[in-house]
Amino acid sequence: MGAGKMAKSGVNNTLLKQRNRGLILKLIATGQCSSRIELSQKTGLAKMTVTYIVNEFLERGIFEERQKVQVEGKGRNPVQLCISDKAPKLIGVHLYREICSVILCDIQLKLLKKICFPVTEETAPQLMEHIFHALDQIMETLGDEKIYGIGIGAIGPVDKNWGKILAPPNFYGLHDLEIAREIEEHCHMPVFFDGESNCAAIMEKYYGAGTDCEDFIYVDLANGVGSGLVVNGELYANTSGMICELGHTSIDWQGEPCSCGNRGCLERYISSNVLESQLQKVTGDMKDFRGFCQEMDEVIKEGEGNTFTKRQQDMDRVFNEMTEKLSCALVGFVNSLNPQKIIIGHEGYWIPDPYLCKIEKLVNERHIERKYRQIQVVKSGFKDEATVYGCTGALLTAVFEGSFFD
Repeated sequence: MGAGKMAKSGVNNTLLKQRNRGLILKLIATGQCSSRIELSQKTGLAKMTVTYIVNEFLERGIFEERQKVQVEGKGRNPVQLCISDKAPKLIGVHLYREICSVILCDIQLKLLKKICFPVTEETAPQLMEHIFHALDQIMETLGDEKIYGIGIGAIGPVDKNWGKILAPPNFYGLHDLEIAREIEEHCHMPVFFDGESNCAAIMEKYYGAGTDCEDFIYVDLANGVGSGLVVNGELYANTSGMICELGHTSIDWQGEPCSCGNRGCLERYISSNVLESQLQKVTGDMKDFRGFCQEMDEVIKEGEGNTFTKRQQDMDRVFNEMTEKLSCALVGFVNSLNPQKIIIGHEGYWIPDPYLCKIEKLVNERHIERKYRQIQVVKSGFKDEATVYGCTGALLTAVFEGSFFD
């Protein structure tokens, strides 16, 4: 099972061949290269080696060559390398507190099929049966399609080494769920597992808002606050198998008790459900968090220079308090990790831009190296679905590392 594998430090010829193939596939899939010359320049591999690997991928139906359209009268149209429609696909399972999504996509994240079902107190006891049913539905549609395997991005805390969901707060009493093992036994395919925020973070690096930097923090703001860290271009991980928990960073040692056992945890104050409840209270409306964000966004865009109404002032106060509290936690992370960028995703994507600008301003006024560098705060490249697209992240990382190439 992919979830429990530990990296080995020794490198032999077979491993080098696998890594080279994975790297070349990654560079073409993510659009960093489109020709043999570019691949040779980017990787430092000999042109003969690149040509051998490319020809192998062409024969296996992973790559195809297409003519690149260029200006008339400028000679022959150059040939570019692309991912073939026949290349193996990815299956992903995203399990969150309120919903589970099972997807089929290609390695460039083109979504081919998606099945969702609600996770509730009533459905939780049959959770694995529902997941198996959705997976079976996906696999019934495959026909002759080849599949690399199944990726899982799950609500935390998790033990990624053993493919296990530990004891998430407010998860209907479910705990110690060996989801990777159970899915592997049901589907008889390789399974790769990680926390949903880690999966989203690495997808931001491959295809989203993190493609232009090597070090960033992905913040997953929803019914809870998660985080994924990319350091030196790779997902941060250590031998514990545990993931980073920004939401359980305390911003008040005398604050509200949290189910994790600490006090003043960030997610007790700025989770989307908490903010939604506060906004409902000050407005008397029963909109969801996204609805309030969109309302405030329109107010700001249309009423620039105008005085807020009482309702708008109350909503503005809730959003401003959120920026202060999130910035407080982020400054600590920035001081520890020195990222280039902070990416806000999931439901946090809907926060109006002026409040994200304020978060950026506060972080850059308060982190210890503020005189020497500035941190960007941006929205996810996947809108509010980074965790859904990202559920194949652990699997795609294994593909790009060459694990599927002999």
